[in-house]
Amino acid sequence: MIRKISGKPTGTKITHLHVNNSEVTDILDIANSLAQTFSDTSSSEQYSTKFQSFRRQAENNTLNFNSNNTETHNNPFSMSELAAAISKSHDMAAGPDDIHYQMLKHLPAAVLDTLLQILNDIWSSGHFPPGWRTPTVIPVLKPGEEDTDPCSYRPIALRSCTCKIVERMINDRLVWYLEKKTAIFCSVWLP
Repeated sequence: MIRKISGKPTGTKITHLHVNNSEVTDILDIANSLAQTFSDTSSSEQYSTKFQSFRRQAENNTLNFNSNNTETHNNPFSMSELAAAISKSHDMAAGPDDIHYQMLKHLPAAVLDTLLQILNDIWSSGHFPPGWRTPTVIPVLKPGEEDTDPCSYRPIALRSCTCKIVERMINDRLVWYLEKKTAIFCSVWLP
């Protein structure tokens, strides 16, 4: 609606595609054709053989994940971390849960406390809500491309804004941790 009011073009409805010299008109078949094209394009088969070999070798290495979970980066999130993550967010489309950043930015303190408790329960249990793993994918026609070719579309994944807030908090902690380790390494090994 905002795009229409602003005079910007809106997305067009896909009525048919040409796939393997045949016309696809059924909505489900169109969706499946686009999904298959997006899957093929982002497949690991697109990587160079050198990278695929390196990846296979790296994936065979055993990683040590031993932890007593008392490290600072494993602590529950604080209200300041939540507030900082929300304030860094930019207005974008809501995901499948229809919770957008403006809603999160205007929550009263009591609701923010409850949200923080929920996010800390998710953090400590390690069980993310299944809906956070399933985005809504919107095909967007690339500029100047033929609208009947499935390769002319790029996928835009609309994910839960609440999930992205949690990801931002985790990322901020990882950056802090890595910078701290780098500073220690540099002070010990560099003159």
